[in-house]
Amino acid sequence: MHTTPGLHALSLRYDAFLVDLYGVIHDGARPFEGVIDALCELAAAQRRVVFVTNTSRASDAVADTLASMGIAHDLYSAIISSGDVTRAALASCDPSLFALLPARPRCVHLGDPSFVPWLFEPRLGLAFVDDLALADLVIASGAPRDDDALARTRHDLAPLAARDVPLVCTNPDRVIPTAAGLALGPGAVAAAYASLGGRVFMYGKPFAPMYAAARALLPDVATDRIVAVGDLLDTDIRGARAAGIVSVLVTATGGHAAALTTATLDSLCAAAGVGPDFVVERFAW
Repeated sequence: MHTTPGLHALSLRYDAFLVDLYGVIHDGARPFEGVIDALCELAAAQRRVVFVTNTSRASDAVADTLASMGIAHDLYSAIISSGDVTRAALASCDPSLFALLPARPRCVHLGDPSFVPWLFEPRLGLAFVDDLALADLVIASGAPRDDDALARTRHDLAPLAARDVPLVCTNPDRVIPTAAGLALGPGAVAAAYASLGGRVFMYGKPFAPMYAAARALLPDVATDRIVAVGDLLDTDIRGARAAGIVSVLVTATGGHAAALTTATLDSLCAAAGVGPDFVVERFAW
């Protein structure tokens, strides 16, 4: 684990950057200090930036949000979201999932439909129902508001787990930062379902399909010339490690910033069972 003063040194060694968004690039409302300058420098150096984010939203919606923050499309090459990868898996009838399903599965959706309009595209061939007893498939793109509501959801889903109904989670994050503080994420529903013995399918970080999709956007870049930058050990760093990609942990912003005021990075890495190749304070040049 090496400390680097900024992205300039990394830009001399790597041609492409897989970069997390929330906690690295912005705080949900605005970019962190130095981010836009760093993106400009990377673009000037002809380094490719692909934003890789665990959100259920499609990448075009993410691009609109970035533009509203002043992060123009010419500052990065592409965006890949866990929603994009999940949509691709459903559209292609991922054999590992669809082997468990009828030809036109009846689906129960847990979440806000307006957040995932892609889920209701006719090409996905999903028939949505409200009755859990009729469901062949559960798709979780949202989460209950608190632990008590999550416990009720777990109770309601228990008969489906007993029937071996698979659950697709569009965002593996168990906790999501919001303007009002931390909230439960779809990954919390997936974890609750797995605790019932239910089959869970997740395509975002740290799972392999997300990195395969990101690599497909960089077909001309060798793996050893790619670096992944994130703020969370369990998703960003673990996923990059599993994909054989060099990883960088941002420490002054994002998920571990508060913990690192009282704990050491070594202790956090030991608890997570994974550590980064490089450490940088901020996504700054």
